[in-house]
Amino acid sequence: MRALSILILITACLLVFPNRLRAEITAADVQRSINGGVQYLRSTQMEDGRWSEHPNQTGGLTSLCTLALLNCGVPPDDPAIKNAIRYLRGLSPEQTYSVALQTLVFCQLGSATDIGAITRNVRWLEAAQQPRGDWSYRATAGGGVGDPSNAQFAVLALGAAEERGVKVDPKVFEKAQQYWLQTQKVNGGWSYDTGWAKGSMTCAGIASLVICKGRVSQGDARINGESIECCGNATPDDDPIEKGLDWLGKRFSVKTHPGSQSAFSLYYYLYAVERVGRMTGRRLIAGHDWYREGAEFLISAQDPFQNWWRGSGFGETDTNVTTSFALLFLSKGKRQVVIGRLHHPTPNQPDDWQRHAGGLQQLVRHVERSWGRDLTWQTIELEGSRTEDLLQAPVLVISGSDPLAFSDEQSDLLKSYIDQGGCILFEANAGDGCGDAGPFERSVQEQCSKWFPTSKLEKLPPSHPVWNAEGRVQPSRIGADYWLYGVQACCRTAVMYTPKSLTCRWELSDPTGHRPYASNAVRAETATAAQLGQNIIAYATGRELKDKLDARSILVADFDNSAARGVLRIPRLALATGSEEAARALPNLTMMLKTKFAVRVLPVEGDVPLDAERLASFPILWVHGRTDFEWTPAQRDELRTYIRNGGVVLADCICGSDAFAAAFRREWAAVMPDSPLRPMPADHPAMSDQYGYDLSTVTLRLPSTSPTGASVTKRQGPPVIETASFDGLTVAYLSPYDLSCALESPNSIQCPGYDTTDAAKIGINLILYSLQQ
Repeated sequence: MRALSILILITACLLVFPNRLRAEITAADVQRSINGGVQYLRSTQMEDGRWSEHPNQTGGLTSLCTLALLNCGVPPDDPAIKNAIRYLRGLSPEQTYSVALQTLVFCQLGSATDIGAITRNVRWLEAAQQPRGDWSYRATAGGGVGDPSNAQFAVLALGAAEERGVKVDPKVFEKAQQYWLQTQKVNGGWSYDTGWAKGSMTCAGIASLVICKGRVSQGDARINGESIECCGNATPDDDPIEKGLDWLGKRFSVKTHPGSQSAFSLYYYLYAVERVGRMTGRRLIAGHDWYREGAEFLISAQDPFQNWWRGSGFGETDTNVTTSFALLFLSKGKRQVVIGRLHHPTPNQPDDWQRHAGGLQQLVRHVERSWGRDLTWQTIELEGSRTEDLLQAPVLVISGSDPLAFSDEQSDLLKSYIDQGGCILFEANAGDGCGDAGPFERSVQEQCSKWFPTSKLEKLPPSHPVWNAEGRVQPSRIGADYWLYGVQACCRTAVMYTPKSLTCRWELSDPTGHRPYASNAVRAETATAAQLGQNIIAYATGRELKDKLDARSILVADFDNSAARGVLRIPRLALATGSEEAARALPNLTMMLKTKFAVRVLPVEGDVPLDAERLASFPILWVHGRTDFEWTPAQRDELRTYIRNGGVVLADCICGSDAFAAAFRREWAAVMPDSPLRPMPADHPAMSDQYGYDLSTVTLRLPSTSPTGASVTKRQGPPVIETASFDGLTVAYLSPYDLSCALESPNSIQCPGYDTTDAAKIGINLILYSLQQ
């Protein structure tokens, strides 16, 4: 009876709280699923490199399977890819699907060898476009019956070819754009023919319009002769892309194909959903986390033994087709996010937060070309978000012209985002036809004062890394009086402010260099703004990004100044050396130690003065700073007494400060002249996993600046630590390279030191080793 009662209770909990008991899907789950699907496609590939082709579509299925493998990270020198490419290079297809897919493969591969074939295919697609702007299955002289499915693959291929540097006639994109605009239904959806709108075709229409808009229209901004007008070409209220997203959102599903109310062509639809979510920067579609929901469904639908997917309807009984679509969804949909836009509508201008809707998309195109990686961006809802949601984007753009209207709760949420490593770029929609954004700027200043009472929003000096993190920027090219402002806090510039719209200029920029401009001056202005955007991203991330499904660790300091038994309390020494810039370093370190190991440890709230009697109850003392300092003879006596009574000092140079390191060495020599600081040997017990982690190999990050930009050199090996001994015990540790900034927030390209993970490991080992003494 007891077992039956427990079973009933568990069943009831599952019914009432299904989501709470279900384990959330992880990046590792997705990768295992991808690995299985890749292995299945390998098993069905023929010896000559192809997969079993569909009639009258020579090379089409082989291209689709190869495209899936490449997007899943299978390298070009892998035998499966080499054989497939050898086969595809021997083909000159004459069908739209095959031509488009072969083009997508060659563009994804990125080999200069295939530029000729890509160019040939582009010319074929240009000639095959039908009079109304779509494409049919084959090139038909004098026009033919086209359809949206062929049309979307043609546009995808042409867009990818242009990214590879092959020039495409702008008129082709113009005609394609008109086709999609004219065939959109009143309700916002698209259909394959004259029937009901369907999810796959609606996604095709949305993605195709995004591609075309980024190449033939000036979006929400425009070029007027020698100048830029950022607010002269506003997006109409009935924006077709938004209408399409509205149709999709009202019917969204990952288990059925909207419009058909069945699973027919479900995988084809899911591959199209991925494009929409990624190209529009939507993490959520009508409240649905499309990638997480889709990934959960696909993992559950994957064959557990052979790792294929099988669908129903036209073409989807072929497991090579459906497996390729599933892999394209899983691999492309999890691209890393480099920047986001905060949705924060204001009462008077509800759309002012995204006046230049195409700006982030264009900037990410620049970053992809520069970094050689497939990346993405997101729009993040302020309402209902958590810190973890905001951290999906390492840089968050907050635009406007009216005063910020954050509630106290929202303001605290954004401050938490900053504290956990996020970077905010406030952008004024001012000038260039946009009017006065003085109220917005004043509210930004007030917000920064609230967040950082001891710091100011001020001009970033010419030596700041943001001016050359990826490439050198001359701000006068954006405007004669242009400058970027920031707040230096937490060992980095966590908040920036631009008084001119950068997203306006990003939207007008052209990563390929093919779009005509009114003048060289406009070209230089948009290119400079794009470079500054890339620099901001590089500065904020150090080019180190999290995967979309990786959990974001949120650390909340836990203070307890009570003298509870069995609790190790670690204080921070009161020292006027800029230690407030990394006030969260010690609390974060103790939280990590408490979480990872069975050690009851807490930081002491508030700084403790150099008083041996007050320090007597604390076996370990945390000392850090970033400027020169000098103790009085009395303070030196107090520290000497603390050390001789068994105390241990952990000293860290905030942001790798040479001035603090030199001061600490000098003062230590005065305090303990017979116990000099010496380099810690690599075989010191504190370096071993006996006291936490194996520290034989950590990564030391050394930023440098050159005329071509800022860079970070990485060195592998044991950490650089100096130690001093007294009575056979280690009584002092000094890290001349940064631990505090890394513990305060994620990696900065400003600080010579360690990343967050290694900094935590070093700090934990030193504490655990000190305790065992």
